[in-house]
Amino acid sequence: MEPIDDAMEAEFALRRRHPEREQIYADHLRRGALLRARGGCRLDLRYGDEPRCRLDLFAAGDHAPVLFFIHGGYWRALDKAYVSFIAEPYQRAGISVVMPSYELVPDVAIADIMAQIRNALAWTMAELQPAGVVVAGHSAGGQLAAMLALDQAENGCGPIKALVGVSGVFDLRPLLRTSINRDLGLSLQDAEAASPQLRLAALPVNAALVPLLGVVGGEETSGFKRWTSDFVTTWKSRGGKACAIEIAGRTHFTILDVLAEPDSEIWISICRLAKPGTGSDNR
Repeated sequence: MEPIDDAMEAEFALRRRHPEREQIYADHLRRGALLRARGGCRLDLRYGDEPRCRLDLFAAGDHAPVLFFIHGGYWRALDKAYVSFIAEPYQRAGISVVMPSYELVPDVAIADIMAQIRNALAWTMAELQPAGVVVAGHSAGGQLAAMLALDQAENGCGPIKALVGVSGVFDLRPLLRTSINRDLGLSLQDAEAASPQLRLAALPVNAALVPLLGVVGGEETSGFKRWTSDFVTTWKSRGGKACAIEIAGRTHFTILDVLAEPDSEIWISICRLAKPGTGSDNR
């Protein structure tokens, strides 16, 4: 493991910076539990053999478009219950929401988690046969969602209509110099292979990229802002449509609340990406 760089630690290891996150998590769990208790959802559907390979489905009707939303936690913490509360306004708008959990490091490697999320998306397509899918995720979930979109770009076609990265981790190399890597156990080669930023830059020039929406909080560190800015800039340079939205006053943790606000800029943008017929995207 590389020595910890104090500057990198301050930018990317957020537990000390945000001691209030436990209260935020508790609120998100409470709101999610209320939503799940109302019904209209199918919980803990198995998509793989591993214990945590289960997903929750908030269905909006047969063949409805899907928001496939992946939780964060630096691949080492949290699960789908922490993001359930986001689902309600999308379901009401006619968009089904699929939220997978996955195994965590250090029990598995990030490469294994990426394979599990690919299986969760395959389950979604086989079981729901949606009109299309927006893949999205927060923090580490943004990395996982981006890798799904890049899988499709390399394959040339697929069901994904757009990518939404919320405070996404798009270049894992800086994490090598933080305490986070004690859990991740990444080598430089591992970090490079799991970095959407590097994979995007290496795509063939004719790769078909879906529209990208990059979201970050105004109160986030410069490192997280740079990850989103660099990824959006590179996406555009490769011929893809992309835009970045910075939400004033929001931290890495409170940015999730905005996704659950109907008629917010992010909610409207995601709905337009999932259901293009509801209005022009203009991005």
